Amino acid sequence: MRDGQENPAARNILVCDTTLRDGEQTCGVAFRVEEKVRIARLLDEMGVDCIDAGFPASSQADQEAVRGITALGLRARVVAFCRPNRAEIDLARSCGANAVYTFVPTSDVHMRVKFGGDGSEVRERLKREMADGVAYAKSLGMFVGCGSEDATRTPYDYLEEVLVLAQESGADLVGVADTVGSSTPDDFRTLVSRLRARISVLLSLHCHNDFGLATANTVAGILGGADEVQCTVNGIGERAGNASLEEVTVALTQLYGFSANVDLSRLKPMSDLIAGLSRIEVSPMKPIVGGNAFSHESGLHVSSVMRDPTAYEPLRPELVGHTRRIVIGKHSGKSIVSHVLDAHGLSYDDGVLGEVLREVKRVAVLTKSSVTEAQMVGIYHERIANPV
Repeated sequence: MRDGQENPAARNILVCDTTLRDGEQTCGVAFRVEEKVRIARLLDEMGVDCIDAGFPASSQADQEAVRGITALGLRARVVAFCRPNRAEIDLARSCGANAVYTFVPTSDVHMRVKFGGDGSEVRERLKREMADGVAYAKSLGMFVGCGSEDATRTPYDYLEEVLVLAQESGADLVGVADTVGSSTPDDFRTLVSRLRARISVLLSLHCHNDFGLATANTVAGILGGADEVQCTVNGIGERAGNASLEEVTVALTQLYGFSANVDLSRLKPMSDLIAGLSRIEVSPMKPIVGGNAFSHESGLHVSSVMRDPTAYEPLRPELVGHTRRIVIGKHSGKSIVSHVLDAHGLSYDDGVLGEVLREVKRVAVLTKSSVTEAQMVGIYHERIANPV
Protein backbone atom coordinates (compact mmCIF):
# COMPACT_ATOMS: atom_id res chain seq x y z
CA MET A 1 0.00 0.00 0.00
CA ARG A 2 1.33 3.45 -0.89
CA ASP A 3 2.35 5.89 1.82
CA GLY A 4 -0.62 8.01 2.83
CA GLN A 5 -3.14 5.74 1.10
CA GLU A 6 -6.42 5.13 2.92
CA ASN A 7 -6.25 1.87 4.87
CA PRO A 8 -9.15 -0.44 3.97
CA ALA A 9 -8.40 -2.61 7.01
CA ALA A 10 -7.34 -5.45 4.69
CA ARG A 11 -10.94 -6.20 3.72
CA ASN A 12 -11.08 -9.36 1.60
CA ILE A 13 -12.44 -8.83 -1.91
CA LEU A 14 -14.28 -11.60 -3.75
CA VAL A 15 -13.22 -12.16 -7.35
CA CYS A 16 -15.67 -13.50 -9.92
CA ASP A 17 -14.12 -14.38 -13.27
CA THR A 18 -16.42 -14.04 -16.27
CA THR A 19 -13.92 -14.91 -19.02
CA LEU A 20 -15.95 -17.97 -20.01
CA ARG A 21 -19.18 -16.03 -20.42
CA ASP A 22 -18.74 -12.28 -20.95
CA GLY A 23 -15.16 -12.71 -22.14
CA GLU A 24 -16.29 -15.14 -24.82
CA GLN A 25 -18.64 -12.45 -26.12
CA THR A 26 -15.55 -10.83 -27.64
CA CYS A 27 -16.08 -10.65 -31.40
CA GLY A 28 -14.61 -13.74 -33.04
CA VAL A 29 -13.92 -15.68 -29.83
CA ALA A 30 -15.38 -19.14 -29.28
CA PHE A 31 -13.91 -21.49 -26.69
CA ARG A 32 -14.44 -25.21 -27.10
CA VAL A 33 -16.15 -27.03 -24.24
CA GLU A 34 -12.95 -28.84 -23.28
CA GLU A 35 -11.10 -25.52 -23.29
CA LYS A 36 -13.68 -23.99 -20.96
CA VAL A 37 -13.35 -26.90 -18.58
CA ARG A 38 -9.56 -26.55 -18.61
CA ILE A 39 -9.75 -22.79 -18.01
CA ALA A 40 -12.24 -23.25 -15.17
CA ARG A 41 -9.96 -25.75 -13.42
CA LEU A 42 -7.01 -23.37 -13.68
CA LEU A 43 -9.08 -20.41 -12.48
CA ASP A 44 -10.07 -22.47 -9.46
CA GLU A 45 -6.44 -23.36 -8.78
CA MET A 46 -5.61 -19.66 -9.11
CA GLY A 47 -8.03 -18.96 -6.29
CA VAL A 48 -10.90 -17.01 -7.86
CA ASP A 49 -13.99 -17.17 -5.68
CA CYS A 50 -16.56 -17.48 -8.43
CA ILE A 51 -16.59 -18.66 -12.04
CA ASP A 52 -19.27 -17.39 -14.43
CA ALA A 53 -19.44 -20.59 -16.47
CA GLY A 54 -21.81 -19.57 -19.25
CA PHE A 55 -25.32 -18.71 -20.42
CA PRO A 56 -27.10 -22.06 -20.89
CA ALA A 57 -30.06 -20.54 -22.76
CA SER A 58 -27.72 -19.13 -25.42
CA SER A 59 -26.44 -22.40 -26.88
CA GLN A 60 -26.06 -26.15 -26.55
CA ALA A 61 -22.32 -25.61 -26.18
CA ASP A 62 -22.83 -23.39 -23.14
CA GLN A 63 -25.06 -26.03 -21.59
CA GLU A 64 -22.36 -28.66 -22.10
CA ALA A 65 -19.72 -26.32 -20.68
CA VAL A 66 -21.74 -25.59 -17.54
CA ARG A 67 -22.32 -29.32 -17.05
CA GLY A 68 -18.64 -30.07 -17.52
CA ILE A 69 -17.49 -27.35 -15.14
CA THR A 70 -20.01 -28.11 -12.39
CA ALA A 71 -18.96 -31.76 -12.58
CA LEU A 72 -15.40 -30.82 -11.57
CA GLY A 73 -16.41 -30.20 -7.96
CA LEU A 74 -14.43 -26.99 -7.77
CA ARG A 75 -13.84 -24.94 -4.65
CA ALA A 76 -15.01 -21.81 -6.48
CA ARG A 77 -18.71 -21.11 -6.80
CA VAL A 78 -19.79 -22.00 -10.34
CA VAL A 79 -22.66 -19.88 -11.58
CA ALA A 80 -24.84 -20.04 -14.67
CA PHE A 81 -26.04 -16.80 -16.23
CA CYS A 82 -29.73 -16.48 -17.00
CA ARG A 83 -32.65 -14.13 -17.28
CA PRO A 84 -35.06 -14.11 -14.33
CA ASN A 85 -37.59 -16.53 -15.73
CA ARG A 86 -38.37 -20.01 -14.53
CA ALA A 87 -37.56 -21.77 -17.79
CA GLU A 88 -34.00 -20.44 -17.91
CA ILE A 89 -33.51 -21.09 -14.20
CA ASP A 90 -34.72 -24.68 -14.67
CA LEU A 91 -32.35 -25.07 -17.59
CA ALA A 92 -29.43 -23.85 -15.50
CA ARG A 93 -30.44 -26.27 -12.76
CA SER A 94 -30.60 -29.16 -15.24
CA CYS A 95 -27.01 -28.37 -16.24
CA GLY A 96 -25.90 -29.00 -12.67
CA ALA A 97 -25.66 -25.39 -11.55
CA ASN A 98 -26.51 -24.66 -7.92
CA ALA A 99 -25.94 -20.93 -8.39
CA VAL A 100 -27.30 -18.44 -10.92
CA TYR A 101 -26.55 -14.83 -11.77
CA THR A 102 -29.60 -13.24 -13.29
CA PHE A 103 -30.14 -9.71 -14.51
CA VAL A 104 -32.75 -7.14 -15.41
CA PRO A 105 -32.27 -4.12 -17.72
CA THR A 106 -33.09 -0.94 -15.80
CA SER A 107 -32.10 2.07 -17.93
CA ASP A 108 -34.67 3.90 -20.01
CA VAL A 109 -32.80 3.19 -23.23
CA HIS A 110 -32.62 -0.56 -22.57
CA MET A 111 -36.28 -0.79 -21.62
CA ARG A 112 -37.27 1.19 -24.70
CA VAL A 113 -35.13 -0.86 -27.09
CA LYS A 114 -35.88 -4.28 -25.57
CA PHE A 115 -39.47 -3.89 -24.40
CA GLY A 116 -40.89 -1.10 -26.51
CA GLY A 117 -41.38 1.37 -23.69
CA ASP A 118 -39.88 2.92 -20.58
CA GLY A 119 -42.98 3.91 -18.66
CA SER A 120 -44.15 2.84 -15.23
CA GLU A 121 -46.04 -0.16 -16.61
CA VAL A 122 -42.88 -1.65 -18.13
CA ARG A 123 -40.86 -0.90 -15.02
CA GLU A 124 -43.38 -2.57 -12.72
CA ARG A 125 -43.62 -5.62 -14.96
CA LEU A 126 -39.86 -6.04 -14.99
CA LYS A 127 -39.72 -5.74 -11.21
CA ARG A 128 -42.40 -8.41 -10.82
CA GLU A 129 -40.64 -10.77 -13.21
CA MET A 130 -37.30 -10.21 -11.49
CA ALA A 131 -38.75 -10.78 -8.02
CA ASP A 132 -40.48 -13.97 -9.15
CA GLY A 133 -37.32 -15.31 -10.78
CA VAL A 134 -35.19 -14.62 -7.72
CA ALA A 135 -37.73 -16.15 -5.36
CA TYR A 136 -38.13 -19.20 -7.60
CA ALA A 137 -34.39 -19.84 -7.80
CA LYS A 138 -34.14 -19.51 -4.01
CA SER A 139 -36.97 -22.00 -3.60
CA LEU A 140 -34.78 -24.50 -5.45
CA GLY A 141 -32.03 -23.98 -2.90
CA MET A 142 -29.75 -22.08 -5.28
CA PHE A 143 -27.35 -19.24 -4.57
CA VAL A 144 -28.87 -16.29 -6.42
CA GLY A 145 -27.24 -13.17 -7.75
CA CYS A 146 -29.32 -10.47 -9.41
CA GLY A 147 -27.79 -7.60 -11.33
CA SER A 148 -28.98 -4.38 -12.89
CA GLU A 149 -27.98 -4.08 -16.53
CA ASP A 150 -26.94 -0.55 -17.53
CA ALA A 151 -27.19 0.52 -13.91
CA THR A 152 -25.02 3.60 -14.36
CA ARG A 153 -27.50 5.10 -16.86
CA THR A 154 -30.52 4.25 -14.70
CA PRO A 155 -32.37 6.85 -12.59
CA TYR A 156 -31.08 6.25 -9.06
CA ASP A 157 -34.46 5.87 -7.34
CA TYR A 158 -35.54 3.12 -9.73
CA LEU A 159 -32.17 1.36 -9.51
CA GLU A 160 -32.42 1.30 -5.73
CA GLU A 161 -36.01 0.00 -5.90
CA VAL A 162 -34.95 -2.89 -8.14
CA LEU A 163 -31.93 -3.94 -6.10
CA VAL A 164 -33.68 -3.62 -2.75
CA LEU A 165 -36.55 -5.69 -4.13
CA ALA A 166 -34.09 -8.33 -5.36
CA GLN A 167 -32.63 -8.45 -1.85
CA GLU A 168 -36.08 -8.72 -0.28
CA SER A 169 -36.98 -11.49 -2.74
CA GLY A 170 -34.10 -13.60 -1.48
CA ALA A 171 -31.07 -12.65 -3.58
CA ASP A 172 -27.74 -13.49 -1.96
CA LEU A 173 -25.96 -10.94 -4.12
CA VAL A 174 -26.98 -7.90 -6.14
CA GLY A 175 -24.92 -6.42 -8.93
CA VAL A 176 -24.24 -3.04 -10.45
CA ALA A 177 -23.19 -3.03 -14.10
CA ASP A 178 -21.53 -0.17 -15.95
CA THR A 179 -22.65 -1.87 -19.14
CA VAL A 180 -21.31 0.64 -21.65
CA GLY A 181 -18.39 1.82 -19.53
CA SER A 182 -19.73 5.37 -19.38
CA SER A 183 -19.34 6.10 -15.67
CA THR A 184 -16.45 7.94 -14.06
CA PRO A 185 -14.62 6.73 -10.94
CA ASP A 186 -16.01 9.56 -8.79
CA ASP A 187 -19.59 8.98 -9.89
CA PHE A 188 -19.30 5.21 -9.61
CA ARG A 189 -17.92 5.34 -6.09
CA THR A 190 -20.76 7.67 -5.07
CA LEU A 191 -23.36 5.39 -6.66
CA VAL A 192 -22.02 2.28 -4.95
CA SER A 193 -21.76 4.10 -1.61
CA ARG A 194 -25.43 5.13 -1.80
CA LEU A 195 -26.50 1.59 -2.65
CA ARG A 196 -24.30 0.14 0.10
CA ALA A 197 -26.38 2.03 2.65
CA ARG A 198 -29.47 0.10 1.48
CA ILE A 199 -27.98 -3.26 0.55
CA SER A 200 -27.00 -5.77 3.22
CA VAL A 201 -26.26 -8.75 0.95
CA LEU A 202 -23.15 -9.07 -1.23
CA LEU A 203 -22.71 -6.17 -3.63
CA SER A 204 -20.97 -6.97 -6.93
CA LEU A 205 -19.47 -4.80 -9.69
CA HIS A 206 -19.34 -5.39 -13.44
CA CYS A 207 -17.52 -2.71 -15.45
CA HIS A 208 -16.86 -2.39 -19.17
CA ASN A 209 -13.94 -0.52 -20.70
CA ASP A 210 -15.40 1.67 -23.43
CA PHE A 211 -13.65 4.78 -22.06
CA GLY A 212 -10.64 2.92 -20.67
CA LEU A 213 -11.95 3.28 -17.10
CA ALA A 214 -13.04 -0.27 -16.26
CA THR A 215 -10.19 -0.91 -13.81
CA ALA A 216 -10.46 2.55 -12.26
CA ASN A 217 -14.23 2.27 -11.89
CA THR A 218 -13.99 -1.20 -10.36
CA VAL A 219 -11.44 -0.01 -7.81
CA ALA A 220 -13.63 3.04 -7.07
CA GLY A 221 -16.63 0.79 -6.51
CA ILE A 222 -14.69 -1.32 -4.02
CA LEU A 223 -13.68 1.87 -2.20
CA GLY A 224 -17.39 2.68 -2.19
CA GLY A 225 -18.08 -0.50 -0.23
CA ALA A 226 -18.73 -3.27 -2.78
CA ASP A 227 -17.76 -6.86 -1.99
CA GLU A 228 -17.13 -8.54 -5.34
CA VAL A 229 -15.46 -7.65 -8.63
CA GLN A 230 -16.36 -9.29 -11.93
CA CYS A 231 -13.41 -9.40 -14.34
CA THR A 232 -12.00 -11.22 -17.33
CA VAL A 233 -8.48 -12.45 -18.03
CA ASN A 234 -6.70 -9.89 -20.24
CA GLY A 235 -9.80 -7.72 -20.04
CA ILE A 236 -11.40 -9.46 -23.02
CA GLY A 237 -15.07 -8.93 -23.72
CA GLU A 238 -17.47 -7.28 -26.10
CA ARG A 239 -16.48 -3.96 -27.70
CA ALA A 240 -13.50 -2.59 -25.68
CA GLY A 241 -13.69 -5.39 -23.14
CA ASN A 242 -14.22 -5.79 -19.40
CA ALA A 243 -12.29 -4.90 -16.29
CA SER A 244 -9.02 -6.81 -16.38
CA LEU A 245 -8.53 -9.52 -13.78
CA GLU A 246 -4.82 -8.78 -13.66
CA GLU A 247 -5.11 -5.03 -13.25
CA VAL A 248 -7.93 -5.11 -10.72
CA THR A 249 -6.49 -7.75 -8.42
CA VAL A 250 -2.99 -6.28 -8.42
CA ALA A 251 -4.19 -2.70 -7.93
CA LEU A 252 -6.50 -3.65 -5.05
CA THR A 253 -3.94 -5.78 -3.23
CA GLN A 254 -0.68 -3.95 -3.97
CA LEU A 255 -1.78 -0.31 -4.06
CA TYR A 256 -4.79 -0.25 -1.75
CA GLY A 257 -3.99 -3.01 0.71
CA PHE A 258 -7.10 -5.14 0.24
CA SER A 259 -6.72 -8.90 0.35
CA ALA A 260 -7.94 -11.38 -2.26
CA ASN A 261 -7.71 -15.15 -2.60
CA VAL A 262 -6.13 -14.97 -6.07
CA ASP A 263 -2.59 -16.35 -6.45
CA LEU A 264 -0.98 -13.45 -8.28
CA SER A 265 1.91 -15.59 -9.50
CA ARG A 266 -0.53 -17.34 -11.85
CA LEU A 267 -1.61 -14.14 -13.62
CA LYS A 268 0.97 -14.15 -16.42
CA PRO A 269 0.61 -17.88 -17.24
CA MET A 270 -3.18 -17.52 -17.29
CA SER A 271 -2.88 -14.45 -19.51
CA ASP A 272 -0.72 -16.38 -21.95
CA LEU A 273 -3.19 -19.27 -22.01
CA ILE A 274 -6.21 -17.06 -22.71
CA ALA A 275 -4.30 -15.11 -25.35
CA GLY A 276 -3.55 -18.37 -27.13
CA LEU A 277 -7.02 -19.89 -26.86
CA SER A 278 -8.82 -16.67 -27.78
CA ARG A 279 -6.31 -15.83 -30.51
CA ILE A 280 -6.24 -12.26 -29.20
CA GLU A 281 -2.69 -11.06 -28.72
CA VAL A 282 -1.97 -9.09 -25.57
CA SER A 283 -0.54 -5.63 -26.18
CA PRO A 284 3.14 -5.36 -25.16
CA MET A 285 2.13 -2.31 -23.10
CA LYS A 286 -0.61 -4.15 -21.21
CA PRO A 287 -0.10 -3.54 -17.47
CA ILE A 288 1.03 -6.50 -15.34
CA VAL A 289 1.10 -9.16 -18.08
CA GLY A 290 2.24 -7.35 -21.25
CA GLY A 291 5.56 -8.27 -22.79
CA ASN A 292 7.03 -4.86 -21.97
CA ALA A 293 5.62 -4.61 -18.45
CA PHE A 294 9.02 -5.47 -16.96
CA SER A 295 11.25 -4.68 -19.94
CA HIS A 296 13.95 -2.00 -19.96
CA GLU A 297 16.05 -0.50 -22.75
CA SER A 298 16.93 3.08 -21.84
CA GLY A 299 20.54 3.26 -20.71
CA LEU A 300 19.81 5.22 -17.53
CA HIS A 301 16.97 2.89 -16.62
CA VAL A 302 18.97 -0.27 -17.28
CA SER A 303 21.95 0.85 -15.24
CA SER A 304 19.62 1.68 -12.35
CA VAL A 305 17.61 -1.56 -12.59
CA MET A 306 20.78 -3.62 -12.67
CA ARG A 307 21.72 -2.06 -9.31
CA ASP A 308 18.24 -2.01 -7.77
CA PRO A 309 15.14 -3.12 -9.74
CA THR A 310 12.81 -1.08 -7.55
CA ALA A 311 14.20 2.07 -9.16
CA TYR A 312 11.93 1.47 -12.17
CA GLU A 313 9.75 -1.49 -11.16
CA PRO A 314 6.87 -0.94 -8.73
CA LEU A 315 6.37 -4.72 -8.50
CA ARG A 316 8.65 -7.72 -8.59
CA PRO A 317 7.91 -9.50 -11.89
CA GLU A 318 7.92 -12.83 -10.05
CA LEU A 319 4.96 -11.67 -7.96
CA VAL A 320 2.71 -11.88 -11.02
CA GLY A 321 4.46 -14.77 -12.75
CA HIS A 322 6.39 -12.53 -15.14
CA THR A 323 10.12 -12.09 -15.83
CA ARG A 324 12.40 -9.09 -16.16
CA ARG A 325 13.83 -8.41 -19.60
CA ILE A 326 16.73 -6.14 -20.55
CA VAL A 327 16.40 -5.04 -24.17
CA ILE A 328 19.42 -3.96 -26.21
CA GLY A 329 18.71 -1.28 -28.78
CA LYS A 330 18.82 2.35 -29.84
CA HIS A 331 18.39 3.67 -26.29
CA SER A 332 20.91 1.38 -24.59
CA GLY A 333 23.92 2.63 -22.65
CA LYS A 334 27.40 1.37 -21.82
CA SER A 335 26.24 -0.52 -18.73
CA ILE A 336 24.43 -3.20 -20.73
CA VAL A 337 27.37 -3.48 -23.15
CA SER A 338 29.83 -4.05 -20.31
CA HIS A 339 27.43 -6.50 -18.68
CA VAL A 340 27.17 -8.62 -21.83
CA LEU A 341 30.88 -8.52 -22.59
CA ASP A 342 31.68 -9.47 -18.99
CA ALA A 343 29.24 -12.37 -19.17
CA HIS A 344 31.10 -13.66 -22.25
CA GLY A 345 34.56 -13.15 -20.76
CA LEU A 346 35.57 -10.51 -23.29
CA SER A 347 38.13 -7.80 -22.56
CA TYR A 348 37.51 -4.14 -23.35
CA ASP A 349 38.29 -0.58 -22.42
CA ASP A 350 36.10 2.49 -22.50
CA GLY A 351 36.90 3.09 -26.14
CA VAL A 352 35.76 -0.41 -27.09
CA LEU A 353 32.55 0.04 -25.11
CA GLY A 354 31.82 3.20 -27.05
CA GLU A 355 32.53 1.58 -30.41
CA VAL A 356 30.32 -1.43 -29.65
CA LEU A 357 27.52 0.78 -28.38
CA ARG A 358 27.61 3.00 -31.47
CA GLU A 359 27.37 -0.02 -33.74
CA VAL A 360 24.56 -1.51 -31.65
CA LYS A 361 22.58 1.71 -32.00
CA ARG A 362 23.24 1.84 -35.75
CA VAL A 363 22.02 -1.74 -36.25
CA ALA A 364 18.93 -1.14 -34.09
CA VAL A 365 17.93 1.94 -36.11
CA LEU A 366 18.67 0.21 -39.42
CA THR A 367 16.62 -2.89 -38.57
CA LYS A 368 13.99 -1.09 -36.42
CA SER A 369 14.38 -3.83 -33.82
CA SER A 370 16.31 -4.79 -30.74
CA VAL A 371 19.77 -6.38 -30.82
CA THR A 372 20.45 -9.76 -29.26
CA GLU A 373 23.36 -10.64 -27.01
CA ALA A 374 24.70 -12.87 -29.78
CA GLN A 375 24.60 -9.97 -32.21
CA MET A 376 26.44 -7.75 -29.74
CA VAL A 377 29.14 -10.36 -29.26
CA GLY A 378 29.34 -10.66 -33.05
CA ILE A 379 29.78 -6.90 -33.34
CA TYR A 380 32.58 -7.06 -30.78
CA HIS A 381 34.44 -9.79 -32.69
CA GLU A 382 33.82 -8.64 -36.24
CA ARG A 383 33.95 -4.88 -35.98
CA ILE A 384 35.97 -4.15 -32.86
CA ALA A 385 38.36 -6.95 -31.84
CA ASN A 386 39.13 -7.92 -35.45
CA PRO A 387 38.54 -4.83 -37.59
CA VAL A 388 38.89 -5.27 -41.34
